[in-house]
Amino acid sequence: MCRVRRIGWQATHEERDGLKIDKVFITHNAVPEGADPSTADVLDEVDFVVGGLGELRIAHEIVPVTDGKVWEALRPQRRSVVVNLVESPPGAPHLQVGAAAVLEVLGLPFTGSGSAALWLTTDKIATRALLAANGVPVAEGGRFSSTRRGLFERVPPPWILKAGREDSSVGLDGEEVVFTNPVKAFARGRDLERRFPDQPILVEHYLPGREFNIGVIEVSGRPRVLPIAEMTFKNYPEGKPKIVDFGAKWVEGTFSWDNTERRFLEDGEDLRLTRKLATLARDAWRVTHVSGYARVDVRLDDHGDPAVLEVNANPCITQGSGMTVAAQRAGMSDGQVVRHMLSAALRRNGHRRST
Repeated sequence: MCRVRRIGWQATHEERDGLKIDKVFITHNAVPEGADPSTADVLDEVDFVVGGLGELRIAHEIVPVTDGKVWEALRPQRRSVVVNLVESPPGAPHLQVGAAAVLEVLGLPFTGSGSAALWLTTDKIATRALLAANGVPVAEGGRFSSTRRGLFERVPPPWILKAGREDSSVGLDGEEVVFTNPVKAFARGRDLERRFPDQPILVEHYLPGREFNIGVIEVSGRPRVLPIAEMTFKNYPEGKPKIVDFGAKWVEGTFSWDNTERRFLEDGEDLRLTRKLATLARDAWRVTHVSGYARVDVRLDDHGDPAVLEVNANPCITQGSGMTVAAQRAGMSDGQVVRHMLSAALRRNGHRRST
């Protein structure tokens, strides 16, 4: 067996609390010229972290990573922490997980979730199964099969189909993404199989109710639920599904971009629902073992009860993203958000090395 040179360090309790860090390395996937907006967005995340580190007066170095090869790009030093912004471009869901696994092998503290939590939450079908097994409600659904059509008989319509390992609404595009006709739904599944080979395709009952994004950040070792955001859909004609599709997130000038807005629930508004959503977010955090920071996406079902759509480990932290705006509404500056991320990284690394 090859010997791996571990270049990490185990922070003491005093160092974790005092953030005695000499340098932060910001790793991110290299962005080629002309990259689609869901890939290029990581550069705005880098800018957010740089601003936060400036507030904390911590030195940093930006490290682009090609093909997830962190070991080739990174030359860390003692008392350094990695802000891990390596993401998976469309069609390559393994890169984010692999980069985190390498950092673990090297013994380096890094922000966000570990490789196991990233692997789990990247797989929508596996995440649904684990949540449901632990009593966390999810929409009815299952894995699409091009040889068996029984799933469309078991799962009630309407149906929405998703690439099982993509994020950022990749694959939620085209004129029709929610189906009531099983023949059309089956054709959509076959199309997604061709577009995303080697990925499972999720068939899910489309939940017609309100949609919420719940940011969670680790503070002193415990998940803190941030102010809850609701996605609102203006001017949608009768029968048009209200979903945050690829256009709503990334394509300026599209109908969904122009008519999808985020609003935050005010103090005391829908208090019973707010408490249920916060409990659901904490349960999802606990079951999936995410850490550092995460976002839980929830919709209300046909009866008005909340169900988890996705658990997003290492969600977008650009200036103006749902996660950072929620943190600001909770009274956190950008520097404080980054500080919590770094503290969680040191805490998890110290625990892992001591067990």
